[in-house]
Amino acid sequence: MKHTTTGLGLALASALAVLTVPTAAHATTQTLPDAAETPESRTDVLATTVRHSTTQVVARVRFDDLRRRNNAGLSTYVDVDRGRRGPEYVLNTGLSAGTDYQLARVRRWQASSTPLQCEHSVRLRWRTEVAVVRISRDCLRDPSSARVSVLMTDLYDGVHAVVDWSPGTRRFGTWLAPS
Repeated sequence: MKHTTTGLGLALASALAVLTVPTAAHATTQTLPDAAETPESRTDVLATTVRHSTTQVVARVRFDDLRRRNNAGLSTYVDVDRGRRGPEYVLNTGLSAGTDYQLARVRRWQASSTPLQCEHSVRLRWRTEVAVVRISRDCLRDPSSARVSVLMTDLYDGVHAVVDWSPGTRRFGTWLAPS
């Protein structure tokens, strides 16, 4: 009888341990590592960290060598509708000093609207090789969860484009709930 009680206790403890582990859908922060696979571009994406808070979605994109003068740009795609394929929003920006940025709605991975007039920003931090993209949840219509994909495009020689997706080509990280 002692073995049965011990076995039952271990089974119950294991089940409780599994049930109490938080799932990715309830996470607020996720880091998406990206292999150094674009040696032609100095702005190769190394990792993207996404945070979904009660006020905004923030993507911190870390690069191999972010410089004030370059021919690269970044598109940060945000998916907020689990029932629809692909992203609903994109924030496009240049990655050099003095470039502008804009947030738009998306259809089939292309910006499909005039720029949205809501709170969003981009900060380029050359010393730390990071671009910080912030989008207010109000811009995204207060989603219950969100996920992000980023695309860096570099016309490194002025003609040929090098592209780098994080976490992968038209792929997203897991759904993040705000908290």
